[in-house]
Amino acid sequence: MKRFASYLIRYLLLITPTILMLVALVEFFPYTGLARIAALPAIVVMNSLIIVASFAVPHKGLLSAVLKAVLTIFITLWIAIYFYPQEFSPSVMAQTRDAVRAINNLDNITRDDLNANRNIDNPAYVVALYKYRDEIPLDGTYQLYEHPDVSINSLEEIGSKLRGYHKAIWWYLKTFK
Repeated sequence: MKRFASYLIRYLLLITPTILMLVALVEFFPYTGLARIAALPAIVVMNSLIIVASFAVPHKGLLSAVLKAVLTIFITLWIAIYFYPQEFSPSVMAQTRDAVRAINNLDNITRDDLNANRNIDNPAYVVALYKYRDEIPLDGTYQLYEHPDVSINSLEEIGSKLRGYHKAIWWYLKTFK
């Protein structure tokens, strides 16, 4: 019984990053369609099998045990990200890569990038919003994504009205730039 409890605790510790990653993916990459219904349980099952298989890999000493745990977590997180579906958008990895490029390109972002054309996949739009945030009219006439249902009355509400991974881009820019 004591051995089972030890395995259970290790399993729970190793599956927790997967669960947290799936929560983040659902929050920041919501455009999955019906594929999410099958993908989330499949990812949890696949990662559970990897974790249980990692128990069979012998280790000697604390360093090799930590290395095995870190490698297992890395693999399970990669699987969660890689297999998380996106219905009409590029993959999570592609969207993340594009977001990093847009953030790194902050100095080259122009006012023209504020033209969203209701494009929810354009990270340069959010970077332009951040860069030119002091020029945005706060009287309710400016609409995020040029969508009439998303008017802005204060800079503080922009982050909460952004969609998908644009929330993370906005948070990063506000926090670190």
